[in-house]
Amino acid sequence: MSTTKGSIDRLGDEIREQSIAISDALLDELQNYRTSHKEAIASTFTSLCSCCKRISPTSIVTFRIKRIQSIIGKLERYPEMRFSRMWDIGGCRCIVKNEDSVYKLKSLIEGEQSLEVVKEYDYIKHPQQDGYKSIHLFIKHRCSDKIIEVQLRSIENHNWATLVEISDLLFDSKLKEYGQDKKLLEFHRLLSNPNNLNIKDKYLISKIIREYKYFEKLSEVFSRNYLKVRKQWAENETKITHKYFLIEVAKDNVPIIESFSNFQQAEETYFNIYKTRQNANIVLTHLQNTNYHQISMAYSNYFLTFHSFLFECLEILESLIVDSLKTNKHILFYKVCHLYNSLLFSHISNLVSEINEVYENKSNQSKGKNKKWKNKKKETEWFGDIEKQVKQLNQGSLRFQVSVRQNIKSGNFVTKNINTLIVRLVNRTYRKKIQKVLLSSKYIHQKK
Repeated sequence: MSTTKGSIDRLGDEIREQSIAISDALLDELQNYRTSHKEAIASTFTSLCSCCKRISPTSIVTFRIKRIQSIIGKLERYPEMRFSRMWDIGGCRCIVKNEDSVYKLKSLIEGEQSLEVVKEYDYIKHPQQDGYKSIHLFIKHRCSDKIIEVQLRSIENHNWATLVEISDLLFDSKLKEYGQDKKLLEFHRLLSNPNNLNIKDKYLISKIIREYKYFEKLSEVFSRNYLKVRKQWAENETKITHKYFLIEVAKDNVPIIESFSNFQQAEETYFNIYKTRQNANIVLTHLQNTNYHQISMAYSNYFLTFHSFLFECLEILESLIVDSLKTNKHILFYKVCHLYNSLLFSHISNLVSEINEVYENKSNQSKGKNKKWKNKKKETEWFGDIEKQVKQLNQGSLRFQVSVRQNIKSGNFVTKNINTLIVRLVNRTYRKKIQKVLLSSKYIHQKK
């Protein structure tokens, strides 16, 4: 295929004309054009990794080629756009600690002799209407005439963006393309600026969470997926092909992870899957470091096992509980307490399941039944993840309990007794549930 701008634009026009049923020949042309970005992406990726290391060794760098379905969808949404001007076919993403680090990274990239920044959009200084924040750089590497889109995100802004995609998946809300669900759109817009939420904003967030049963839905998917995904990852780590990854979210929202040793093999597999299942929600990616923490964070919208929003939401609910105590809103105090404890219970149940799985694998390993867990590093990494979450929950819970007690004590005799009764009722309900979960774990009892 000729790669002149005219031939690329003609390809785009033909895809628009055949968008309902694209011929195999045209798909092959599109696939050749997609994969022609490989050299430019790989070179840009290497330069970005070097820049990110100078910011922090924990920075996450990934690359991907835009999915065929996404390319076709974008051509349909923008009928006047020339295909040769679709500059996000090849993409890299850098995730760093905070927004200050984002701007430091941007300066380093601009100083790289091998990279030329052709265009930029600063959505941190000028956030999009829905709350999206990131810096988009369109970069040309000296090795190629292809332009690569580079997204620079803070961890907080990346987590927000993946939560939007998770909402799209769970509620079919199409927030990214059309913003059809106005309530969820407002929900995410508010969450994009968590440090500047007033009490009215927080009550609206909690109302939407209850109305959509947001955490029940989230917890149902995360609980079902976590152990399945962790097992898949353990199996992938035993292979020498642990380099390029195809991550697919199946119809039941359970991800399937497959690893490959080279890009060509991974792309061929992706293309064959697309030709048989064009609606497959699948991404092909490569990371600088391929540990579970980094890939599950970079692609939490595909892994669907955990999201930092759980802890962010607990903090929002804590402030609402304190406010309802101060303003003597007893019914609201009960509702928010109930929601807060249901979230805690869901997360504790997941952690107990994880603990059971780790000890089960360890037990099988000692009996020679599970060779995949001979690598102590995997076991230590998994335990470390669990310990971090337990520590975070404990710290938050202790801080919250102190705050609640202080605010209950400051009330008059009547309100003090009503609020104390509410706390006892809610705590009793969830204490029984938690005890039941703990009693079901033989490994936790053994540790005791």
